[in-house]
Amino acid sequence: MLSFAGSRNIWLGVFLTALIACIPAHFGGVASAGTVDIFSNGQSGTNNEGGTNVNVAVSPAWAVAGPGYEWISYGATGCNMFVALTGTCTPGPQNPVGTTVDSTPTATFYQTFTITDSFDSGTLNVWADDTASVYIDAGTVTTGTGSSGTLLWLANGTLGGNCANQPIGCLPGMDAQIGLGLTSGTYTLVVDAYQLVGGSPFGVMYDGVLTNAPEPESYMLIGLGLAGLVTFMQRRKRA
Repeated sequence: MLSFAGSRNIWLGVFLTALIACIPAHFGGVASAGTVDIFSNGQSGTNNEGGTNVNVAVSPAWAVAGPGYEWISYGATGCNMFVALTGTCTPGPQNPVGTTVDSTPTATFYQTFTITDSFDSGTLNVWADDTASVYIDAGTVTTGTGSSGTLLWLANGTLGGNCANQPIGCLPGMDAQIGLGLTSGTYTLVVDAYQLVGGSPFGVMYDGVLTNAPEPESYMLIGLGLAGLVTFMQRRKRA
């Protein structure tokens, strides 16, 4: 027959085991933390104009690229030659004609990624010249179909000095900051980009990181485990 002290040790072990089991992966639990990177560069992603994305040279006024992500397009549609005297970019033969946000997108960009954790959350930042709409699609996206899926951000058709005057635009601070919370599965990021002024630089840039996050049920279990442990310790002190 177990002594009272032995029973206390068993219950303490039960509380600790339950608490550790409920701690999410990124809190140092038994499972490893998961992250999913979503970024634009010339080695990943596709588009409906030429297949694989390519890097483009950009105007000095545009937002600066960061580690691992760059401005992309379907061809040499960027700042093909910058004239310092006038501060303008000379277009090349692949710079697109102008359109509106109510018309067919100038080009659509796709990035497919897979989440294996139960729930991942994070922030996606998107820039474009001149602007863009952003969707997330949990189904099969056929290249060339344009917009599909759940709308995350609607394109801004009002021009400023260089591109759209509010996000999504091309200047620093003119990126859309989109919060994402996704369960396990395969998704496709869809960016419908619009060139509002013909014969000028065109491209998009995006970057985001999704990190494994605990679901509300996990927080509840952690709370119950801690409450039980506190109660047990208080009774032990009174004994």
